[in-house]
Amino acid sequence: MQNLIEISFAPANFILSILAILVVLYWLIIIFTGLNFDFDGPDIDTPDADGDLSSADVGTVNVQSAWQSILQFFYIGELPVMFIISIVIMIMWLINVNVTYIFGISNSILGFAIYVPGFIVSMLATKIIAKPFVKLYALFNHKGEPPIDFIGKIGLVTTPLAKDRMGQVRVKIESDDLIVYAQPMEEELIERDKTVIILEKSFDEKFYLVQTYQTEK
Repeated sequence: MQNLIEISFAPANFILSILAILVVLYWLIIIFTGLNFDFDGPDIDTPDADGDLSSADVGTVNVQSAWQSILQFFYIGELPVMFIISIVIMIMWLINVNVTYIFGISNSILGFAIYVPGFIVSMLATKIIAKPFVKLYALFNHKGEPPIDFIGKIGLVTTPLAKDRMGQVRVKIESDDLIVYAQPMEEELIERDKTVIILEKSFDEKFYLVQTYQTEK
């Protein structure tokens, strides 16, 4: 035990050990106090589209679409961000502590070189570990209550929606702003800040189909 503590707080592992402690404290606070620190998936700002997009805007949207695909790959939006971050940090900590101990580099600068491959491995491992929790989390909303029925709800587009690209829609449920993934039901493109109504779930139930909604002025 003493050896584990010494290795954990050796220079190469100190940062990850502190992060691991913070993660544990975070979840203890959540469990024992009931406080709910909501961290929604990041919103991706995209240029407003008035008719044709310029080549620069198209490039920006493509980059942002790729970034959004990465977030979806790691279930950001389907699972709480802190849940994903916690798994990544704990796996990185386990990798660094064990590798630096085995090779005796916990007090060497070489120990910091493990961070990059450790991060890559931990992200891939998180993808596998988190997958079973997606369906489980889908059975409950972010407060552990019965799932919310978004059909018929009105929302605000936060990233443009297109037939071939999912975007995000912010829906207000009581005092909470929730983010759902969506695509247009009919329109080719629905711009940011447009009001939409959620009509139905997609066939694979990974996003919602929406159409623009004219609010009364």
